[in-house]
Amino acid sequence: MVLRFNVGGKVVDRVDLIRKKKWPWRLDVFPFAVLYAIWMVTIVPSIDIVDALIVLGGLVSIHVLTLLFTAWSIDFKCFVQYSKVNDIYAADSCKVTPAKFSGSKEVVPLHIRQQDSNGFILQIVFSGK
Repeated sequence: MVLRFNVGGKVVDRVDLIRKKKWPWRLDVFPFAVLYAIWMVTIVPSIDIVDALIVLGGLVSIHVLTLLFTAWSIDFKCFVQYSKVNDIYAADSCKVTPAKFSGSKEVVPLHIRQQDSNGFILQIVFSGK
């Protein structure tokens, strides 16, 4: 079960806890590294160089589209670059879904500060752009 807070307020509707994936394990890095290696090992030696470059152009265009979708869509960015977590202390960010007509979705860092002696204070800052 993924920890999700349904706030239902005037500004914030829902908060999802997420953790940034390690750089090599992100879905915009690892699969494409494998595809480029497969292209180099199997496609280049077996077909003409012009045809191999056409295949490479297709791979590069899919990679560029993936990077553009991560810039355009917060949901896709969270799918590719973040993983959902169950524990609030395992999370390093939050995906904030605003209420209708209160802004756009945003990934914000989760700040954990230690209070005097009572425990921890969990804090996110959402601007609602």
